[in-house]
Amino acid sequence: MLNLISRPFFKTAMSLLSSTVLGVLMIVMLWGGIAAKYIDNRAADDLSARRDLRNFTLLFEENVLRSIGEMDKALLYLRRMIETTKGPLDFPAFVGTSDVLSDLIVQVAIIDDRGIMRASNVGPQPAPATDLSDREHFRFHVGRTTDELFISKPLIGRASGKWSVQLTRRFLKADKTFGGVVVASFNPEHFAKFYGRIDLGFAAAFAVVGTDGIVRATGGSSASNVALGDNLSGSALMARLATERSAVFVDAGLTADDSQLVAARKVGGHPLLVSVRVMEKLIYEESWANLKLMICAGFVLSLMIGAATWLARKAELEVQRNARALQLTLEHMGQGIMMVMPDLSIPVMNQKCVELLDLPSSFAANPPRFDALINFQEQRGEFADANLPEHISPLEFYGPTNVSGQFDLYERLRPSGMVLEVRSAKLADGGFVRTFLDITRRRQAQTQVTRLASEDVLTGLANRRVFSEALDMHAALLAEPANEQVSSFAILCLDLDRFKVVNDTQGHAIGDKLLQAVARRMQQSLRSTDLVARLGGDEFAVLLTHANREPTADIVAERLVETLSRPYDIDGHQILIGASIGIAMGPADGGSSNDLMIAADLALYAAKAAGRGTYRFFAEEMNEEIKGRQKIETDLREAVANEALELYYQPIINLATNTVSGFEALARWTHPTLGPIPPDKFIPIAEDSGLILPLGEWALREACRQAALWPSEIKIAVNLSPLQFANTGLATMVERILRETGLSPQRLELEITEGLLMRNTESTITILHRLREIGLRIAMDDFGTGYSSLSYLQSFPFDRIKVDRSFVSQLSTTTTAATVVRAVVEIAASRGMETTAEGVETEDQRQQLAALGCDQAQGYLLGRPVPIAQVAGVIAKWSMAERQAA
Repeated sequence: MLNLISRPFFKTAMSLLSSTVLGVLMIVMLWGGIAAKYIDNRAADDLSARRDLRNFTLLFEENVLRSIGEMDKALLYLRRMIETTKGPLDFPAFVGTSDVLSDLIVQVAIIDDRGIMRASNVGPQPAPATDLSDREHFRFHVGRTTDELFISKPLIGRASGKWSVQLTRRFLKADKTFGGVVVASFNPEHFAKFYGRIDLGFAAAFAVVGTDGIVRATGGSSASNVALGDNLSGSALMARLATERSAVFVDAGLTADDSQLVAARKVGGHPLLVSVRVMEKLIYEESWANLKLMICAGFVLSLMIGAATWLARKAELEVQRNARALQLTLEHMGQGIMMVMPDLSIPVMNQKCVELLDLPSSFAANPPRFDALINFQEQRGEFADANLPEHISPLEFYGPTNVSGQFDLYERLRPSGMVLEVRSAKLADGGFVRTFLDITRRRQAQTQVTRLASEDVLTGLANRRVFSEALDMHAALLAEPANEQVSSFAILCLDLDRFKVVNDTQGHAIGDKLLQAVARRMQQSLRSTDLVARLGGDEFAVLLTHANREPTADIVAERLVETLSRPYDIDGHQILIGASIGIAMGPADGGSSNDLMIAADLALYAAKAAGRGTYRFFAEEMNEEIKGRQKIETDLREAVANEALELYYQPIINLATNTVSGFEALARWTHPTLGPIPPDKFIPIAEDSGLILPLGEWALREACRQAALWPSEIKIAVNLSPLQFANTGLATMVERILRETGLSPQRLELEITEGLLMRNTESTITILHRLREIGLRIAMDDFGTGYSSLSYLQSFPFDRIKVDRSFVSQLSTTTTAATVVRAVVEIAASRGMETTAEGVETEDQRQQLAALGCDQAQGYLLGRPVPIAQVAGVIAKWSMAERQAA
């Protein structure tokens, strides 16, 4: 491959120095090179580890900020419910609301002003009154006049019996005095699970530490970690971060083997810091392993050089044989090596160098001159993307003239995508030695770490930190009137409708895939210049630049609502969700990023209050609208607790016998000051707040109790909410109510909508079969309004199908409606199902339905919903009509 003896430099050396002096010089150079290489490797490993650890602290800070932000949001929501409730406070109901609970929070509790726990969502219910006045997270707020979020030391909860960290905020009584604290506890293991998903490349330990020095959470390698609850107040870590925002330093242990490299960073806005530590000896394991190999190679080479020196006086042939052995060793090194002489000849170029530079294989045996090599690479386009300075040739930039300023060490990206670490060392005679190392995988790993610190791990979108920084930048530029590029922009805050139902019924794996599908649709619906981010949970945000109120923000919001409302196919599950969007315009709706986010949140709240699946621009009066909705929610909670609602009953008429076959129970609410509240207004509020569960149970019990007093042939129909199907104890609750009221199961009919089946077909069908086993009847309501109605008739044997009023209303105007109704009746009859037409308002409609073979009908023509006191009169009226017809 390479004949060193034939090289001019070697012949010159032989002529000037004795073989002994030359041999010693070569050995010294060899071991000096090994030492220099080991020092360089250690320095490179140390630099890489420090950079990686620093990036990981940014990633962990973002995770801590997002987690605490989500839990603080729950605390603020819980406090708002307490402070805005008029009349008696139902603490157990507050801690049980679905908007407070989440995967992060293991316990929600309320402590009164005496330090007594009044409610908790864990442990026996109702929660026993537990004295927590000695707890730090209670005493912190006593006597304090400022509203602050407190993060406790880790402790074992008296109610939960588990390790937890408490987040608390105070709440005030109506007279603005201290009323107590709301508590959200989270398991420190949450952070350990998150850290466990990150591959640092070596065994590292992670910790979340308070500024008081107490460890809140730990994870990773136990060999180098601190323990949960340890006090680090006197440690080097706390000393360094007392004056710095972030730091990377070596924490010396009792022995050299205990020394650790530590990276730490303060968590913005909270009395916390995150740290990543790794045993220092692990960082240099690869360098140490390489050193061992180099020592072995150096020892072999030293022996070979010594032998060659000893034999040089006897025979040049023996020297050449040893030189070939040296070249063989060079060829098996993991690095490419090239030696360039002052005259630009290349006496040494190993095979690895040829491979890394993608050169012809013949160059290893007969290397060209260095200038010819550079010209050859330039002609092949090797430097096309090098961005060389103007009037500087590749030979000048990469050669010994050092024009680049990075002669000793630089990185070079080849057209193939390979990243080479290039190291050069000048020789005393004016030449230089250059090594090439493939570090592509290392750079890819570092790029991945940087990306993880700036994007949402699940969806790949920008995270909350990146979005906040972009919003801060735009808000700051608003103060520059001459900057026309940001004369206006829009913030869209987006929340997924019914996502919690999907998560509760289908599981978090399906929920995560659904969020990923939503992210993809959002990116496809927006411009490349727009920024879309996931703020956490099912909350997303979009920053539209150059956005005027008309028409850009409107068009984007409409497109997003329409796109995100299309059905999703996730692992065979047909899922239907929606989206509500709040829009704030900058600078019109706020002078700072915080004001604009608050405005967008208020607009989002208004969109959800308007029935979801829509969008709203921020308006000043939204504050009052939200207060009004909050009042209705508070009053509805009180009304449900006091059973102040009422059931109305609408008759269902048998078209063949002209008799009452049953009644449908409908909830009605008359507010003490606002008067009657329409169901389409208070039912969505009940579903959002979780009140639909106690409301639905009350309605079912009351309907069964009243129906038990009617003639035995008359049935009662009750509607079920999708949220009730998320409760695995639904069938057990129905059985209990039937026993309590004495109503025969055959007289009870439960109505569900197609939308419920679309959300979770498999789980819903399982519950429906369990209800059928009890003996009651199941009806499909609003048939024909979904996406695949006929497929649902195959999945479950319904007892009755209710034809939607949209078809009934068109019977007198189009023939298509009659065709659809006839088809539904025939399909139902073929499967042994009854049919009921909804919304019958004219005699012509009733007659057409009877002619088409429809079994039953209901509507204002046949009878409006009436209170229980009028039900007997309705039954008597239709019984008399039957006798008269006979």
